Amino acid sequence: MTCVPGPVRLTATGGDAHHDVRELRIMAEISRRPELAVGLPRRPSTTGADRCYVRLAVMGDPATWRANGPRSADWLHLLAGAVGAAHDLSWWDVRSTRATTYDVRRVQLRTAVAHRPHLVALATGLVDVREREWDADETRSHLLHCGHVLTQRGAVLLTTGLDAGRPSPLTSVHPARLRSRMQQLNGLYEELHERFGTIHLDSAGHLDSTGHLDSTGTGGPGTYPSAAVLAGRFARELARRGLEIPAAPGEL
Repeated sequence: MTCVPGPVRLTATGGDAHHDVRELRIMAEISRRPELAVGLPRRPSTTGADRCYVRLAVMGDPATWRANGPRSADWLHLLAGAVGAAHDLSWWDVRSTRATTYDVRRVQLRTAVAHRPHLVALATGLVDVREREWDADETRSHLLHCGHVLTQRGAVLLTTGLDAGRPSPLTSVHPARLRSRMQQLNGLYEELHERFGTIHLDSAGHLDSTGHLDSTGTGGPGTYPSAAVLAGRFARELARRGLEIPAAPGEL
């Protein structure tokens, strides 16, 4: 499979809270997007294979990235290494400590869009749900806005589910309430997947053959896939969208 060429139209953008309601009404009318292709510029290599220029942006906060356990937190570095071995990779990390989804929308989104990414790895929301008073609708608005802006500019989002049962000593929120909130947050990432065709792996690292979440996996709270497993599954999904990634250790 070769890279799929195509221009990526990009502008820096933020958002206005006054437009949230109107924006969500418009987005509610958008049907499920068809299968996405990774639109990348390409050039022939010395071997004759297509070598793409891939721009990758990373958004969110470190705490959310670690929410599925220490072993799975490095999947992005393994995936980036595999992509960079076969293509020209530009990495743009805009994550910041204790960033809320509001921060991701108002600050990180503008910076990420300016990088003109083909791929965006996104993990945010844990800081939000750990707050004593959490507004789920506000978090949803911020996530959907980011998904809308990025995919409309040709980017493919990479996301994972979060472990709803992982305890946290850093919040005063009761554990049962926190688990409920985390389940709601996972539902928002599933909604991103349904609306915008993101590549989304659940907390067990599974996708079914149609790209939907696979609820039959053996993983569960406290059970985390390895970084290699997650990286390998993301690599296969990217290959389906036109980005060839050679074999690498583990699941790759």
